[in-house]
Order: sequence, then structure tokens, then C-alpha cells
Amino acid sequence: MPMKGCNNDPPKSQKNNDPTVNEIQIEINDSSSTHNNNFAITLKSKNVDVDKLLPMAKQWIKEHKQKTWQGV
Repeated sequence: MPMKGCNNDPPKSQKNNDPTVNEIQIEINDSSSTHNNNFAITLKSKNVDVDKLLPMAKQWIKEHKQKTWQGV
């Protein structure tokens, strides 16, 4: 029986060991004394190749930066 407030999820390193899952993870650490624009995206798929996931991640980053700069 788990303790209150605890979960039985495996550590993150164990969650990502599925050889049938293609995964792209991008983290951008863009901060200075005047701004903090850190963000991350993780895309996982069992049927889309990593070479196809990467352009999707790049597009998301491009759109996210545009929204951030516009104050949306």
C-alpha cells in the first residue's frame, strides 16, 4: 500500500527505455538578468520516425518564440 502523497511511477530513466518508442526532447535555456524564456518540448511516437518528429519540434519552437516575443 503506497504512502499518502507517494506514487509508484517508475523513475524517468525507466520510462524512456521502451525501444519501440521514438522520442525527441528539446530543452531551451534562454535566460538572463532581464528575461527568462526557458521552455521544453518532448515528442513521442510509436509510428512516426524521429526524422519526421524533428521538423515538428522545430516548427513548435519557431511558433512558441514568435508568440513569446509578441507577448501572446
